[in-house]
Amino acid sequence: PLFLYFFDICWLLSLFFFLPFSSEYYKMSRKIPAAASSIPTPSSSPAGGQRSIQSMLQQEKEKEKEKGMEATLQTIVQGIQTIQMKIDNIEKRMENIEKRTEETD
Repeated sequence: PLFLYFFDICWLLSLFFFLPFSSEYYKMSRKIPAAASSIPTPSSSPAGGQRSIQSMLQQEKEKEKEKGMEATLQTIVQGIQTIQMKIDNIEKRMENIEKRTEETD
C-alpha cells in the first residue's frame, strides 16, 4: 500500500512539472503558419486598426494561457487533496494498530 502512495506522489510531481510544458507544446503544434494567419486589411484602413486586432489576439492568447494554467493548478490541488486524505487514512490505521497492540500487551 505504501508503494501506491509513493506512486501517487510521483505522479503528481510529474503533473506539476510536465503538464504546463505539454499544454504549451500542444498550443504551438496548433499554430497557424504566419502567411495563413495574417489578416488582410484593405489599403484604405489605417495601421492602427491592425494593431488593435493584434492586441485583441494577444489578449485572447493570454486568456487561453491563464485558463490552461488555472486548470493545471486545479488538477494539482485536487491531487494533493487526494494524497492528504490517503495520508490521513494511513495515520488513522496506524493509530488503530497501535491501540490494538497496546491492548494485547
